Amino acid sequence: ERGTANVRERKRMLSINSAFEELRCHVPTFPYEKRLSKIDTLRLAIAYISMLRDILLSGDDPLEFVESSLNEGQNKADWNTSDLTARLSWVKWESLGV
Repeated sequence: ERGTANVRERKRMLSINSAFEELRCHVPTFPYEKRLSKIDTLRLAIAYISMLRDILLSGDDPLEFVESSLNEGQNKADWNTSDLTARLSWVKWESLGV
């Protein structure tokens, strides 16, 4: 019975790790970055999704929206973290059709 539980746990961990690898492919990363930790991946994904949501809700041009949001000091958006803003400078916006 213990062996069966170990196999189940191994499968569960493989599934979780696979999901994190997939998520890492969808968040902005630095070119020199080897791999984000799980917690950093989650925090970055939350900020990135929040930013994308705000862009869609604004109806503005994405680049103009991000630029103006980064310049607003006191009305700082919840996604405007130093980690995400640093990574945004590495995003190839033209490849995203922006």
